[in-house]
Amino acid sequence: MIIFTRANKEDAKILSETQIRTFDDNSRRVFNKPFGGPPGYNSLNELEKSIDEDIYFKILNNGKVIGGIHVTNKGNNHYELTRIYVAPEEQNKGIGQKAINFLEEEFLDVSKWTLDTPSVSIRNHYLYEKMGYMKVNEILLDETSSLYLYFYEKTITVPLQKI
Repeated sequence: MIIFTRANKEDAKILSETQIRTFDDNSRRVFNKPFGGPPGYNSLNELEKSIDEDIYFKILNNGKVIGGIHVTNKGNNHYELTRIYVAPEEQNKGIGQKAINFLEEEFLDVSKWTLDTPSVSIRNHYLYEKMGYMKVNEILLDETSSLYLYFYEKTITVPLQKI
């Protein structure tokens, strides 16, 4: 059973190990490189800082940590899905979709969600677009490899509450 719960410092080591394994696996599949990921993905200190300063959830499957979700409150009911990762052996099981649904149910005050993802992460694009995100911009990260960073956004229309 998949459960999402707030992470704490005691979870940092296992979350860091899972995050490194996940991004390194993606780097092998997508870039044919033995390791790699977004800045700070392999730093336990960065992960601990994110748990302390932002909103961080662990993803559990039958009590075992299989991933994490890092959310940043940008102010004015705008939240950023800073990072989401699911262990390689747990991917393609709908967990990413469940995670996004969880966030949208957990944060009812959000009017805008944003995120970014590399142009080569086709599975991410499919997931985000399926969940209602629209690509709103892109920037060139590496001219040699034609690697772009895509920016996605989802606007949530909140119905007026009855008084």
